[in-house]
Amino acid sequence: MALKLHFASLSLGASVDQQTGNLSVFDLVDEIRAPQVPVNLQSLVISLALENTRQEEVKGKVLIHLLTPDGKQNLLGQGELNVPREQKRVKAVFRFGGFPVFSFGAHRFVVSWLNDAGTKQGEAILDFEATQVAQVAQGVPPAEKPPMAH
Repeated sequence: MALKLHFASLSLGASVDQQTGNLSVFDLVDEIRAPQVPVNLQSLVISLALENTRQEEVKGKVLIHLLTPDGKQNLLGQGELNVPREQKRVKAVFRFGGFPVFSFGAHRFVVSWLNDAGTKQGEAILDFEATQVAQVAQGVPPAEKPPMAH
């Protein structure tokens, strides 16, 4: 299989223009800040731009795994991969609606493509960090320390 990865992103939105084939990515994600978990992201998108370097038909599977801070690996999705011989460029957009983040720490998406025999031919790795932040009400100044008594 001759798919070469040129670009991969994790974002809150993406689109491919049907006339030009241009891929647009909106609001890249490398960190998610939240006061507590679990938190649900309204939308999470993985975008890939690949090249068929050998100009041959490509058939196989795509697998998307998520590795969580507790060391667990979860299969989030899989699908068939079918790229015609005459198609040189491939853009793939995977959308997750209501994506839950259950823990703070480093998370890793692994998007793998396999040939018909099930042998891995390539992968894209996308990392993000879920970070805990203090929750502050909007419009309310942070509390100040009380004055010192003498």
